[in-house]
Amino acid sequence: MINESTCLQEAQERSLEPYHLSGSASSSDASCLQPAAYELKFLIAENWASEVIGWARQNLRRDPNVDPLLDDSYQISSLYFDTPALDTFYRRRPFRRAKYRLRRYGAERVFYLERKRKAGDRVQKQRTQIRSADLMQSSNTNGIFPWLDGFAPRTRVRDLQPLCQVNYQRAAYIGGSIEDPIRLTLDRQLFCGPVTEEMFKSIPLVTRLLPGQRVLELKYCGRLPALFKRVMHELNLDPKPISKYRLSVDALNLRGN
Repeated sequence: MINESTCLQEAQERSLEPYHLSGSASSSDASCLQPAAYELKFLIAENWASEVIGWARQNLRRDPNVDPLLDDSYQISSLYFDTPALDTFYRRRPFRRAKYRLRRYGAERVFYLERKRKAGDRVQKQRTQIRSADLMQSSNTNGIFPWLDGFAPRTRVRDLQPLCQVNYQRAAYIGGSIEDPIRLTLDRQLFCGPVTEEMFKSIPLVTRLLPGQRVLELKYCGRLPALFKRVMHELNLDPKPISKYRLSVDALNLRGN
């Protein structure tokens, strides 16, 4: 597990994916804003995953936060927020360029409230950390509102409500330098479910997303790195927009009438 004394070192090494901490964190207001980065996403057939992982192991470094029991991966659970009218889903102002989610890594005792915002062709993430004890002291998910204030438009913050949860395993590899980091991730075993009072508990989510496929992401801050150009050419990769949140809304029939 990672403690606060290693935050700076890890944040430098993983500047494209803000650090996450163990339950030893002493405050609930630690926050960070990562640099805006490009994200290229691809759908990979399951039988191609070993090719991608083999390439990543040969050309990049394993993310230091992977779970040894999951090989090169760690578990992610994300709780997505939207308004009753699904303004985020339908990309309506003032929510059209941002997504809001509460994220947990594995069984950590710390949660992360994130705003993922599109800035031109780049994506920027802001997050604040919340101890599970602080979050769970509320009897329902409305306890998230104090942390949403400052992340969402102030006049609309109370319109946001938890809508669905997505769980998956992420293999992650890093490279480049502190000044110009690069990151490759490959997500598998994607499941989603509607929000319940037992959020983030060990309740299986039974709705499968993208069966037989994995989601590959290439993240970088400046020009497209030569390494990524090479893997896109060697594996004949074609980028496309992929949103786990949007896939979940459709899979769970949450659009309504």
